[in-house]
Amino acid sequence: MRGSFLLLYFLHMALEDIRKTKIEKIKELRKAGIDPYPANSERTHSVSEALDEFDELAASEKDIVLAGRMTAKREHGGSMFFDINDSTRIQGYAKEDVLGKEDFRVFHDLVDIGDFIEIKGHLFKTKKEENTLEVKSFKILAKALLPLPEKWHGLQDVEERFRKRYLDLLMNPEVKDKFIKRSRIIQAIRDYLIKHEFIEVITPTLQPLYGGASARPFKTHLNALDIDMFLRIAPELYLKRLLVGGFEKVFEFTTNFRNEGIDREHNPEFSAMEFYAAYTDYKWVMDFLEDMLITIAPERFTKPFRRVTYAELMKDHGSLDDAVFKEKVRHTLIEPTFVMDYPKDMLPLTKLKPGTTDTVEASQFYAGGFELAKIFTELNDPIDQRERFSAQEKKRAKGDEEAQRMDEDFVEALEYGMPPVGGIGLGIDRLVALLTNSHSVREVILFPLMRPKE
Repeated sequence: MRGSFLLLYFLHMALEDIRKTKIEKIKELRKAGIDPYPANSERTHSVSEALDEFDELAASEKDIVLAGRMTAKREHGGSMFFDINDSTRIQGYAKEDVLGKEDFRVFHDLVDIGDFIEIKGHLFKTKKEENTLEVKSFKILAKALLPLPEKWHGLQDVEERFRKRYLDLLMNPEVKDKFIKRSRIIQAIRDYLIKHEFIEVITPTLQPLYGGASARPFKTHLNALDIDMFLRIAPELYLKRLLVGGFEKVFEFTTNFRNEGIDREHNPEFSAMEFYAAYTDYKWVMDFLEDMLITIAPERFTKPFRRVTYAELMKDHGSLDDAVFKEKVRHTLIEPTFVMDYPKDMLPLTKLKPGTTDTVEASQFYAGGFELAKIFTELNDPIDQRERFSAQEKKRAKGDEEAQRMDEDFVEALEYGMPPVGGIGLGIDRLVALLTNSHSVREVILFPLMRPKE
């Protein structure tokens, strides 16, 4: 323990010495009339654009301006090779006899790895056929005060990677690629829904009553009205109100908040997508989800997905208990699987299966051991809904903090009539984790919740 403390102490002192040196360089730059943090850049091309048009630009000997972070320096007598990176890397070449003695000194002595710079010049190929820009002039865009971590040893601690995600993204290209893929997955889902005539909407994050799921909420207080409010645990009840109001197909990408544990599959703040479609049921939604996933990720999903009832999965365990399912069954669901027809008490907002009194038309979708989606034929009988809420309130009175609260306004909305509706809640973080081969949702959440450092 003492050895670890001493190591951290010496690392801190070393960083502080580097920081002081860089601050002195800033002072020297300002003394020379150079602003180390100017307000703009005159970049004409991204590096990728310059490389795509390299032959044409090099042949024209036309000056272009690139900008990015310096990530390497290699001295070579009165010249210097360096790398500049704006997500794509290119080599730069600075010579004293081109820049002039003083400007070359500034570039050599006062510009460090990690600094953002702008370089102007023409493109050429070196004798080793390296695409390079010869610098005629340069500009410092942002002087870094701390050194970048060493690529292989400087940012290995998982907790530190999540705390300093900006360095994780900078030093580990594969991490950045995951979040680029995340963005594309979300856009592909959005495009698919819009193509199928869904309307994207936004519903409240701050709610006077929480509902739409069984979860413990985060509570806050609205000073302007002197009332307690809750961060939403799900957008479901608001989205269903829109079906009452005449929309037929609605969806929302949402951030939900649940005051629960943190593990491989859970973060208290998480991303989801919910949609609701009038005149459909849970079987229609299962078919729709199957087609959507095959469309956006054909390399991971193929038809048909397995379909099995909850009772069939649980028959070997002598119980229909949810805790037994979570402990014994769900981790075994690796291939894409719809688990259908759940006990009524587990899902209080769902329509009963015809001919039964204790089974609801609900399905949960699993793949890779992750629960990815909940799918329902939505309850639209206001009398039944009031009875279900009342049963939940009794559970709350006995100490069940995750039981749903009576929402009189929602029940009143149902009394005006809601058509038959199929709905889904899809876990975006879990889906992205699956599609990027990530072990945990924290790998695909840019800033997962972390325990504060002591």
